[in-house]
Amino acid sequence: MTAAVTDTLSVPTAIPLMPARYAELQAAFDSYAQGLPPLVAATQTDSGTVYRALGITDDAGLYYLLPKLAHLFHLAPSEAWTVWFFAILILSFGVGIYGTMHLLKTLPAKILYFIELSFLGALIIKRGDIYQIAPCLALAAVPLLLQNLCSERGDRALWRDAAALGTAGFIFGLAHLVRSHSATGLMLFVIILLLFGTAVRAWHKRLLLVAMVLVGFVLPLLYMQHVMDTRDAFLKAHQPNYHPVLRQHPFWHTVYIGLGYLSNDYGLAYKDIVAAKKAHELAPDAPYCSPEYETALKTAVIDLLRKDPVFVVGTLLAKFGAVLVYFLFAANFGLLAAIRYPKPWAVEVAFGVAIAFNALFGLVAVPRLAYLEGFIAFAMLYGVISLDVALQKSNALALHRELA
Repeated sequence: MTAAVTDTLSVPTAIPLMPARYAELQAAFDSYAQGLPPLVAATQTDSGTVYRALGITDDAGLYYLLPKLAHLFHLAPSEAWTVWFFAILILSFGVGIYGTMHLLKTLPAKILYFIELSFLGALIIKRGDIYQIAPCLALAAVPLLLQNLCSERGDRALWRDAAALGTAGFIFGLAHLVRSHSATGLMLFVIILLLFGTAVRAWHKRLLLVAMVLVGFVLPLLYMQHVMDTRDAFLKAHQPNYHPVLRQHPFWHTVYIGLGYLSNDYGLAYKDIVAAKKAHELAPDAPYCSPEYETALKTAVIDLLRKDPVFVVGTLLAKFGAVLVYFLFAANFGLLAAIRYPKPWAVEVAFGVAIAFNALFGLVAVPRLAYLEGFIAFAMLYGVISLDVALQKSNALALHRELA
């Protein structure tokens, strides 16, 4: 089923989910019930059963995990999706509030946190879909990481931290399978803190903690590669004309249609059909979202950059301007606070790298709020924590002056 067709379907879910994604999810449920290998869909035709790979234009984790969840709790696809969405939302917000209330020390910062959290929560629910993964991870993990990694800890706590970071890395890896790079900014944040911002002084201990979070992150990815190898072997055996497909969200497809953010004379728009037509023009035999398809669109992007660099740069600057506006709204008072009372340099760098990485979703694609939820969550936390640090320092300075 093509994206053009699925985009016209109604989705019977309480929380928004892209029609194409829901159609693939329904196919995954049907395949699970038929006992087929994970990520394989079957369609009955006049000539027999036709098999295909599931989720080839998307990240496959949702189509692997959700049918198992639904089978375990005897849920229909729409029910499973709603339970999945709210379970992640409630758990992450609960953990985030707990960690943030222990991290923040001033009442104004706590009030600002709850105000902004309510707006972000409303945005996440309104936009729905798998875009919730990045902001929920950030809200839950960042306060706990700052509270635990930047404080003095004994050797006994080191092993608890190692186990906790390994578990966190595993969760981040699962998130990456559902939404590519939804946890990458957070992983960069963790690694920078561990290397340069932690209270652990011995370098070999810091490297141990980094290794633990990396190992945890990689394990789900390795397992999913095994699942996809099994899927491909099945399809090659049962579908003679099967072509290998991408194993992650297509990149150059997104870059190409992302250049259609502004009105232009090239027929570019942020629509999948635009990329599909261009790829067919350059590589007529390339299957949709195959490696050859991606190569064709990479060529198209490079050719356009050479032909009209002003247009490409202007489009990127327009996207950057929109992203900057979102950043100013999300970080607000915290920006002034950070300038006046900066945090330790490692914390500033960790936030800066995480925010910059999450901004890439709006720069590579288009700066829609749904794509920037992780970016907004990091910017919000940065602003609130910066305000809290500034208020603590200013209060301490005022007290020192009174006592002097």
